[in-house]
Amino acid sequence: MADTEHTDSDNTAISSKTKQKKKNDAVPGVIYLSRIPPFMNVKKIRDIFSEYGDVERIFLQPNERGANTKKGRLFTEGWLEFSNKKVAKYVALTLNNSNVGGKKSSQWYDELWNIKYLHRFKWAHLNERLAYEKEVRKQRMRTAISQVKRQAQFHIRNAEGNQVKQHIQARKRRQGKPVGGEKEGNEKLYVIAQKDTEEDKMLNKKRKLDGGGDISNSKRTKKKDIERKKSVAGRSSFLKNIFSGGIVEGDS
Repeated sequence: MADTEHTDSDNTAISSKTKQKKKNDAVPGVIYLSRIPPFMNVKKIRDIFSEYGDVERIFLQPNERGANTKKGRLFTEGWLEFSNKKVAKYVALTLNNSNVGGKKSSQWYDELWNIKYLHRFKWAHLNERLAYEKEVRKQRMRTAISQVKRQAQFHIRNAEGNQVKQHIQARKRRQGKPVGGEKEGNEKLYVIAQKDTEEDKMLNKKRKLDGGGDISNSKRTKKKDIERKKSVAGRSSFLKNIFSGGIVEGDS
Protein backbone atom coordinates (compact mmCIF):
# COMPACT_ATOMS: atom_id res chain seq x y z
CA MET A 1 0.00 0.00 0.00
CA ALA A 2 2.82 2.30 0.88
CA ASP A 3 4.53 1.46 -2.40
CA THR A 4 1.34 2.28 -4.30
CA GLU A 5 0.98 5.66 -2.61
CA HIS A 6 4.61 6.41 -3.34
CA THR A 7 4.10 5.56 -7.00
CA ASP A 8 1.00 7.77 -7.31
CA SER A 9 2.79 10.72 -5.74
CA ASP A 10 5.70 10.24 -8.11
CA ASN A 11 3.36 10.18 -11.11
CA THR A 12 1.65 13.37 -9.90
CA ALA A 13 4.99 15.12 -9.50
CA ILE A 14 6.12 14.03 -12.96
CA SER A 15 2.88 15.19 -14.61
CA SER A 16 3.07 18.59 -12.88
CA LYS A 17 6.68 18.99 -14.01
CA THR A 18 5.68 18.05 -17.56
CA LYS A 19 2.88 20.62 -17.57
CA GLN A 20 5.21 23.27 -16.18
CA LYS A 21 7.78 22.42 -18.85
CA LYS A 22 5.17 22.62 -21.60
CA LYS A 23 4.02 25.95 -20.22
CA ASN A 24 7.57 27.25 -20.20
CA ASP A 25 8.16 25.94 -23.72
CA ALA A 26 4.99 27.62 -25.06
CA VAL A 27 5.66 30.09 -27.87
CA PRO A 28 4.00 33.48 -27.41
CA GLY A 29 1.64 34.78 -30.07
CA VAL A 30 0.62 38.30 -31.06
CA ILE A 31 -2.76 39.49 -32.32
CA TYR A 32 -3.46 42.79 -34.03
CA LEU A 33 -6.47 45.02 -33.31
CA SER A 34 -7.07 47.23 -36.33
CA ARG A 35 -9.61 49.33 -34.43
CA ILE A 36 -9.94 50.24 -30.78
CA PRO A 37 -13.44 51.18 -29.57
CA PRO A 38 -13.65 54.83 -28.52
CA PHE A 39 -12.23 55.58 -25.06
CA MET A 40 -11.35 51.93 -24.36
CA ASN A 41 -8.08 51.80 -22.42
CA VAL A 42 -5.38 49.21 -21.74
CA LYS A 43 -6.93 48.05 -18.45
CA LYS A 44 -10.29 47.31 -20.05
CA ILE A 45 -8.70 45.39 -22.94
CA ARG A 46 -6.60 43.34 -20.53
CA ASP A 47 -9.70 42.47 -18.49
CA ILE A 48 -11.56 41.32 -21.62
CA PHE A 49 -8.81 39.20 -23.19
CA SER A 50 -7.46 37.76 -19.94
CA GLU A 51 -10.56 35.55 -19.85
CA TYR A 52 -9.08 33.52 -22.74
CA GLY A 53 -5.48 33.25 -21.57
CA ASP A 54 -2.45 34.96 -20.09
CA VAL A 55 -1.87 38.37 -21.67
CA GLU A 56 1.81 39.25 -21.52
CA ARG A 57 1.99 42.70 -23.12
CA ILE A 58 -0.36 45.27 -24.66
CA PHE A 59 0.40 48.30 -26.77
CA LEU A 60 -2.21 50.78 -28.02
CA GLN A 61 -1.31 53.42 -30.60
CA PRO A 62 -2.57 56.85 -29.44
CA ASN A 63 -4.55 58.97 -31.85
CA GLU A 64 -2.31 61.98 -32.49
CA ARG A 65 -5.18 64.05 -33.91
CA GLY A 66 -7.62 63.26 -31.11
CA ALA A 67 -7.38 65.34 -27.96
CA ASN A 68 -7.75 63.87 -24.49
CA THR A 69 -11.18 64.35 -22.94
CA LYS A 70 -12.83 63.61 -19.62
CA LYS A 71 -14.04 60.27 -21.01
CA GLY A 72 -10.50 59.16 -21.76
CA ARG A 73 -7.98 58.92 -24.55
CA LEU A 74 -8.54 57.74 -28.11
CA PHE A 75 -6.47 54.96 -29.69
CA THR A 76 -6.31 53.91 -33.34
CA GLU A 77 -4.86 50.36 -33.21
CA GLY A 78 -3.31 47.88 -30.81
CA TRP A 79 -1.21 44.73 -30.33
CA LEU A 80 -1.66 42.01 -27.70
CA GLU A 81 0.83 39.29 -26.84
CA PHE A 82 -0.45 36.05 -25.33
CA SER A 83 1.89 33.67 -23.56
CA ASN A 84 0.71 30.89 -25.89
CA LYS A 85 0.26 31.36 -29.61
CA LYS A 86 -2.52 28.74 -29.66
CA VAL A 87 -4.58 31.00 -27.43
CA ALA A 88 -3.80 33.96 -29.69
CA LYS A 89 -5.00 32.02 -32.76
CA TYR A 90 -8.15 30.92 -30.96
CA VAL A 91 -8.96 34.48 -29.86
CA ALA A 92 -8.45 35.83 -33.39
CA LEU A 93 -10.71 33.17 -34.93
CA THR A 94 -13.40 33.43 -32.25
CA LEU A 95 -13.70 37.17 -31.64
CA ASN A 96 -13.03 38.56 -35.11
CA ASN A 97 -16.11 40.45 -36.44
CA SER A 98 -18.00 39.77 -33.21
CA ASN A 99 -19.54 42.17 -30.73
CA VAL A 100 -17.54 43.35 -27.77
CA GLY A 101 -20.48 42.33 -25.64
CA GLY A 102 -20.59 42.72 -21.89
CA LYS A 103 -23.42 44.55 -20.21
CA LYS A 104 -26.06 46.07 -22.45
CA SER A 105 -25.59 49.38 -20.68
CA SER A 106 -21.93 49.41 -21.73
CA GLN A 107 -20.96 51.98 -24.35
CA TRP A 108 -19.00 49.27 -26.22
CA TYR A 109 -21.77 46.66 -26.30
CA ASP A 110 -22.50 47.09 -30.04
CA GLU A 111 -18.88 47.66 -31.08
CA LEU A 112 -17.22 45.04 -33.31
CA TRP A 113 -13.76 43.53 -32.91
CA ASN A 114 -11.46 43.43 -35.91
CA ILE A 115 -8.71 41.01 -34.91
CA LYS A 116 -5.98 39.25 -36.88
CA TYR A 117 -3.37 36.76 -35.73
CA LEU A 118 0.14 37.81 -36.81
CA HIS A 119 1.93 34.69 -38.02
CA ARG A 120 5.62 34.54 -36.97
CA PHE A 121 5.37 38.02 -35.54
CA LYS A 122 7.32 38.74 -32.37
CA TRP A 123 7.15 41.62 -29.94
CA ALA A 124 10.67 42.64 -30.95
CA HIS A 125 9.34 43.37 -34.45
CA LEU A 126 6.83 45.77 -32.94
CA ASN A 127 9.56 47.50 -30.95
CA GLU A 128 11.60 47.92 -34.13
CA ARG A 129 8.62 49.37 -35.95
CA LEU A 130 7.82 51.78 -33.12
CA ALA A 131 11.46 52.89 -32.95
CA TYR A 132 11.48 53.48 -36.72
CA GLU A 133 8.24 55.48 -36.61
CA LYS A 134 9.60 57.52 -33.71
CA GLU A 135 12.74 58.32 -35.67
CA VAL A 136 10.66 59.27 -38.73
CA ARG A 137 8.57 61.65 -36.60
CA LYS A 138 11.73 63.21 -35.19
CA GLN A 139 13.13 63.67 -38.70
CA ARG A 140 9.91 65.30 -39.87
CA MET A 141 9.95 67.57 -36.84
CA ARG A 142 13.57 68.56 -37.49
CA THR A 143 12.75 69.27 -41.15
CA ALA A 144 9.75 71.41 -40.20
CA ILE A 145 11.77 73.33 -37.60
CA SER A 146 14.63 73.98 -40.04
CA GLN A 147 12.15 75.20 -42.66
CA VAL A 148 10.55 77.59 -40.18
CA LYS A 149 14.01 78.87 -39.20
CA ARG A 150 14.93 79.48 -42.84
CA GLN A 151 11.71 81.41 -43.41
CA ALA A 152 12.29 83.49 -40.27
CA GLN A 153 15.88 84.28 -41.31
CA PHE A 154 14.68 85.26 -44.79
CA HIS A 155 12.12 87.70 -43.35
CA ILE A 156 14.70 89.10 -40.92
CA ARG A 157 17.20 89.70 -43.75
CA ASN A 158 14.51 91.42 -45.81
CA ALA A 159 13.52 93.62 -42.88
CA GLU A 160 17.15 94.56 -42.18
CA GLY A 161 17.73 95.27 -45.88
CA ASN A 162 14.68 97.54 -45.99
CA GLN A 163 15.89 99.43 -42.93
CA VAL A 164 19.33 99.96 -44.47
CA LYS A 165 17.74 101.09 -47.72
CA GLN A 166 15.51 103.57 -45.89
CA HIS A 167 18.53 105.01 -44.02
CA ILE A 168 20.43 105.43 -47.30
CA GLN A 169 17.46 107.14 -48.95
CA ALA A 170 17.01 109.47 -45.97
CA ARG A 171 20.71 110.42 -46.08
CA LYS A 172 20.52 111.12 -49.82
CA ARG A 173 17.46 113.32 -49.31
CA ARG A 174 19.29 115.32 -46.65
CA GLN A 175 22.20 115.73 -49.07
CA GLY A 176 19.84 116.80 -51.87
CA LYS A 177 20.61 113.80 -54.04
CA PRO A 178 17.98 111.98 -56.10
CA VAL A 179 16.50 108.88 -54.50
CA GLY A 180 15.18 105.91 -56.39
CA GLY A 181 13.05 107.06 -59.33
CA GLU A 182 13.45 110.75 -58.48
CA LYS A 183 15.20 113.02 -61.06
CA GLU A 184 17.72 115.75 -60.51
CA GLY A 185 16.59 119.35 -61.02
CA ASN A 186 19.24 120.09 -63.65
CA GLU A 187 18.67 116.90 -65.60
CA LYS A 188 18.52 117.45 -69.35
CA LEU A 189 15.17 117.08 -71.03
CA TYR A 190 15.18 115.32 -74.35
CA VAL A 191 12.94 116.82 -77.04
CA ILE A 192 11.59 114.36 -79.56
CA ALA A 193 11.04 115.91 -82.97
CA GLN A 194 7.88 115.08 -84.85
CA LYS A 195 8.29 112.91 -87.89
CA ASP A 196 7.55 114.30 -91.33
CA THR A 197 4.22 113.41 -92.83
CA GLU A 198 3.89 111.47 -96.05
CA GLU A 199 3.08 114.70 -97.86
CA ASP A 200 6.27 116.33 -96.54
CA LYS A 201 8.29 113.30 -97.59
CA MET A 202 6.86 113.46 -101.12
CA LEU A 203 7.61 117.18 -101.38
CA ASN A 204 11.16 116.64 -100.10
CA LYS A 205 11.75 113.99 -102.72
CA LYS A 206 10.36 116.27 -105.41
CA ARG A 207 12.52 119.20 -104.30
CA LYS A 208 15.61 116.98 -104.23
CA LEU A 209 14.89 115.82 -107.76
CA ASP A 210 14.39 119.44 -108.83
CA GLY A 211 17.66 120.42 -107.15
CA GLY A 212 16.04 122.18 -104.20
CA GLY A 213 16.62 121.67 -100.49
CA ASP A 214 14.71 119.67 -97.96
CA ILE A 215 11.28 121.12 -97.22
CA SER A 216 11.66 120.47 -93.54
CA ASN A 217 14.94 122.40 -93.51
CA SER A 218 13.38 125.22 -95.53
CA LYS A 219 10.49 125.42 -93.09
CA ARG A 220 12.83 125.65 -90.15
CA THR A 221 14.93 128.30 -91.95
CA LYS A 222 11.86 130.40 -92.76
CA LYS A 223 10.68 130.14 -89.18
CA LYS A 224 14.05 131.31 -87.86
CA ASP A 225 14.09 134.24 -90.32
CA ILE A 226 10.63 135.33 -89.21
CA GLU A 227 11.60 135.14 -85.53
CA ARG A 228 14.82 137.08 -86.22
CA LYS A 229 12.93 139.83 -88.06
CA LYS A 230 10.40 140.09 -85.25
CA SER A 231 13.13 140.42 -82.62
CA VAL A 232 14.96 143.08 -84.66
CA ALA A 233 11.74 145.03 -85.22
CA GLY A 234 10.93 144.85 -81.53
CA ARG A 235 14.33 146.14 -80.49
CA SER A 236 14.23 148.99 -83.01
CA SER A 237 10.77 150.12 -81.89
CA PHE A 238 11.88 149.96 -78.26
CA LEU A 239 14.91 152.15 -78.98
CA LYS A 240 12.79 154.65 -80.94
CA ASN A 241 10.41 155.03 -78.03
CA ILE A 242 13.28 155.62 -75.60
CA PHE A 243 15.13 158.22 -77.65
CA SER A 244 11.97 159.95 -78.88
CA GLY A 245 10.59 160.26 -75.35
CA GLY A 246 7.65 158.00 -76.05
CA ILE A 247 5.98 155.67 -73.59
CA VAL A 248 6.46 151.96 -73.76
CA GLU A 249 3.27 149.91 -73.77
CA GLY A 250 2.41 148.59 -70.37
CA ASP A 251 3.77 151.63 -68.47
CA SER A 252 1.36 154.03 -66.88
